[in-house]
Amino acid sequence: MKGTLYFPVNDGIHGPALWSSDGTPAGTRLFRDFDAPVGSLTEARGLLFFTVGRTLWRTDGTTAGTLPLITEPSSPSPRSSLTVLGEFRSRLFFRMYTPEHGVELWASDGTPAGTRLYLDVNPGPPSSFPDELVETASGNLVFEAYVDKDLETHAVLEVSPTKAVEELFRVGGGGDTAVFQLIAVGDRVFFLVDETDGSPFLYVSDGTPDAATPLYYWDEVDTPFSFTAYAGNLYFTAVESDYPGAGVELWRSDGTPEGTGRLADIFPGQEGSYPRGLTVFEGLLYFSADDGVHGRELWRSDGTTAGTRLARDIRPGAEGSSPYGLTVASRKLYFAADDGTHGFEPWKVFQGRARLVEDIIPGPMGSAPGIYGAGSGESGVFTRAGSYLFFPTESAQLWSMLTGAYCPPSGTR
Repeated sequence: MKGTLYFPVNDGIHGPALWSSDGTPAGTRLFRDFDAPVGSLTEARGLLFFTVGRTLWRTDGTTAGTLPLITEPSSPSPRSSLTVLGEFRSRLFFRMYTPEHGVELWASDGTPAGTRLYLDVNPGPPSSFPDELVETASGNLVFEAYVDKDLETHAVLEVSPTKAVEELFRVGGGGDTAVFQLIAVGDRVFFLVDETDGSPFLYVSDGTPDAATPLYYWDEVDTPFSFTAYAGNLYFTAVESDYPGAGVELWRSDGTPEGTGRLADIFPGQEGSYPRGLTVFEGLLYFSADDGVHGRELWRSDGTTAGTRLARDIRPGAEGSSPYGLTVASRKLYFAADDGTHGFEPWKVFQGRARLVEDIIPGPMGSAPGIYGAGSGESGVFTRAGSYLFFPTESAQLWSMLTGAYCPPSGTR
């Protein structure tokens, strides 16, 4: 926020606390300590929102501008904890319990008076438990919720800026059914529906009430993941359940049943290439994959089968460099990888070339960006704030680097 990184840390002295950094050691300091864990940091309206226990807070970066907005009352249901859903229409949206309305959709403009109930899907005390909020190109909000007081019926709802509500899809099954992986691609919304614990359908809605279209059914195989909007289509990772022996590969859907299927068979056979970290950068779709020859490496696609190919063999041989944490910042694609010499270190794609950014810890172990704390995994490794890109390392250190820095660094490739 405003060129400063805010992050929660318990340094063993202050307890749960919010810290800030301008990208320099001298400018990294304790911002405020609290008596409960800090979480759900989300920027909206030029403010930073976060939770402390059951209370929603905001800050503008000053002591006077740091204040609590609302506290969720105690609830008899363990599912009712205050949950931030994201920033939409320059407001923070979240779900929260109150005795009068149950767990419903709330919004905040950053003031106590402007933090209020947004939509009571199930009027009165019954809860709707809204979740997976996304925004279409037209500015409509789409989310999943229960639409009956007995929590037996799921629905995908669309809400216009004037709060007109349309039901796009409805399914029963209560807690045995899941509606998840909502993603907006233009004005269409794709989502998965699993009524049988492991066999999901892929649906798409163009906004027409009660007219969502089923696209594909996966029967007791790996659940599709890494849903990503690119070039007007949906891209994701999945396996063909109709063909025993097929592996997990890169898929594409144009919103029709006949246009939904595998885009490229990168690693033919049962093992599959398991594409991960799908990220759109400079008109291409980047991801990591294992083709069975080069190991897990950086790949890219222009959305066609012929245009899906290895971007760079960073670590020649079958072991691969195992790229992860793909993040776009300052017209560059950052990620961590191990070239076999420097260990896991930060890399970036700049002007179409993948290069080592810096050998932070010399030797084959490397600094391992994102391994420490919440940053580990396919996302959340690198965070942009102002002119700096921040990342934690395996040694529990916070590092920053200027996103405009020249690469490759002196003495490296």
